[in-house]
Amino acid sequence: MKATVIAIALSCLALSLFGEARAPRVRVDLGAVIGKDFIDRPTFDQAASALTAEDPLEGFGWEVLIGHIGIGGSYLVAFNKDSTSEWWLDWDGQAAYASYHVLGPRSFVDPFVDAGIGCAGRVYLGPGEASADRLLLTLYPFASAGAALDLNGLRVGAKLSYALNRSGIPATAIPEYPLGRFQASAFVGVSIGGR
Repeated sequence: MKATVIAIALSCLALSLFGEARAPRVRVDLGAVIGKDFIDRPTFDQAASALTAEDPLEGFGWEVLIGHIGIGGSYLVAFNKDSTSEWWLDWDGQAAYASYHVLGPRSFVDPFVDAGIGCAGRVYLGPGEASADRLLLTLYPFASAGAALDLNGLRVGAKLSYALNRSGIPATAIPEYPLGRFQASAFVGVSIGGR
């Protein structure tokens, strides 16, 4: 009995010294994303120029962060018309990833790393018959590093991803999509919670 009372007293003292015990902070990020892939690692100027001047892929992303650990995804598309007036849909989806946020969900500057699985491809939309393969697909595992700023709920940032390996769909004759090894992306959105 005496040992239990001492243990409770020490626990109360520790809580008062080190702050109250609480569940990890949960934050949900939703945002618009633009991205572009590169064969070789781009310089900062090349990435910034490609994301603003050329036709980047555009879409949305999400992430749920519990403490320092998050899960999320981003899904980008672009509609393209070629020289023969045929329409194509290109996409690059980092379908699922796990992330680690170094400073946690409440920091103003938010450096992070993530890793997951992605899929990129192209499909023919028409009109008429495609003069080339109608469908291209590539699967790839990736690792990324990036940083964001939290401006009172407005989240702005960028990341650079590296495709660790690229492969077509196993046991099919579907050709691979020519995805570059590096993908640069920038995002802006809202953060809910985490404070």
